[in-house]
Amino acid sequence: MVESVGADSGDSVVVGLVSEFGSTTYVYLITQTIVVCALAYMFLFKKNRKENKKKLTHEEKEALIADWQPEPLVPETPPDHPALNPKYVDGKMTKYVKIDGKEYLNMATSNFLGLVGDERIEAVAEKTILKYGVGSCGPRGFYGTMDVHLDLEKQLAEFLKCEETVLYSYGFATVASAIPAYAKRGDVIFADKGC
Repeated sequence: MVESVGADSGDSVVVGLVSEFGSTTYVYLITQTIVVCALAYMFLFKKNRKENKKKLTHEEKEALIADWQPEPLVPETPPDHPALNPKYVDGKMTKYVKIDGKEYLNMATSNFLGLVGDERIEAVAEKTILKYGVGSCGPRGFYGTMDVHLDLEKQLAEFLKCEETVLYSYGFATVASAIPAYAKRGDVIFADKGC
């Protein structure tokens, strides 16, 4: 059944709009007005901007290309620049390094644990390279699970006196990837202050 729309319903719409206008904040109204004006400007004047652009003739384009002189991307290197006379480290990158026969304290080392230069570590590293090869890293996602992964998990579980441990090689993404993979709603996660 279709109902007819009378004058009363039209009046109620107008009254509703007027009452809404009175209760709306002025910031909202100003923002809406700016958006509507910006959209109207973009649609009405978009064609005019394209038509106002002057097209260059073929001769003008060729003249501009012929006149163009590119600037160098980098400035000239002065002959006394340190990069032209590099210093080379003789030997291993240990606590002290030799450069041109002089010994210096190495303040830029990534040998945080002091393992470089330890002959025991070097011997084990050589055996490990022969057995497993060399890569950019050793996560399971790239190379698969190896015996050393399982051995370390077992040793960590014994040390921590817990049933099992899991190695995860991507520390800063643990919260977003590993924890949701192993934990579910209602689980309790114990984490130290360093996490």
